[in-house]
Amino acid sequence: MKQLFHTVSEDNRVQPVLSIKLSDKSAGFSVTNKQGNLLYQLSYCSVNEWTDEEMDNFFSSYPELEEDYYQVLISYAFRKQILVPAGSYRKNDGGLLMSSLLGISGGSSVVSEAIPEWQLYNVYAVPDTVHDRLRRQFPKATFRHQQSLELRNTNAGVQHGSIQVDFATEDFSVLVVSQSKLLFSGSFEYVTPADVLYQLLRVCRYLSLSQQDVQLQLSGLIDSNSALYKELYLYFIHIEFREATWSAINEYPAHFFTSLNDLAQCAL
Repeated sequence: MKQLFHTVSEDNRVQPVLSIKLSDKSAGFSVTNKQGNLLYQLSYCSVNEWTDEEMDNFFSSYPELEEDYYQVLISYAFRKQILVPAGSYRKNDGGLLMSSLLGISGGSSVVSEAIPEWQLYNVYAVPDTVHDRLRRQFPKATFRHQQSLELRNTNAGVQHGSIQVDFATEDFSVLVVSQSKLLFSGSFEYVTPADVLYQLLRVCRYLSLSQQDVQLQLSGLIDSNSALYKELYLYFIHIEFREATWSAINEYPAHFFTSLNDLAQCAL
């Protein structure tokens, strides 16, 4: 486990909410107020593989995870995930779908999450090592998938289409909507900027979206001075960062942790 970002505020914590996000190769958490607009603490790290030992390392590296919180929110961003129309989905179908479509056979928990706003179910797999440990550690936590949160926060009415991209350390998620319709949802691994560009241009070509008109909304670990951003700017006209709305400490760009901010604002 390698720590990438860490920041702590000296503000008095009122009704602190712990938000945790875990993906195939990374983990991060924030501590905010109940409204999710004040950031008290934020940490983000990369991992090689989620084993029992790595989960132990995560909790021992951040003892503040053991403290008491007003609410605990957990978001998964694991790539093994599919969206299914609610009208044709039955709860017991989850395991069969993941096995037949994505090859999930064992060692993972299959979760079905309703997205009533879109009349969809998000069916996804989480390593048992992760899911079992978090359920024991936080028995009252609320669990969600990042793609479900992104669907709830996207501007679906964009006339020429919107491609929402969130970057993690070694992969990125893509959500495409246009005129109140969901056109695509998925995630890809990447090593070079060319890998990202190839997948985004492929999505545009497949969905008949114009690179001159479509809106590209970026969040996560991408910097405006990076080679990746400059490469995207050569091919897309309308690019903007989807920034976190909390009053963050100015050490890092506000869009780095938008997905954690989305999660924090789900607190009741």
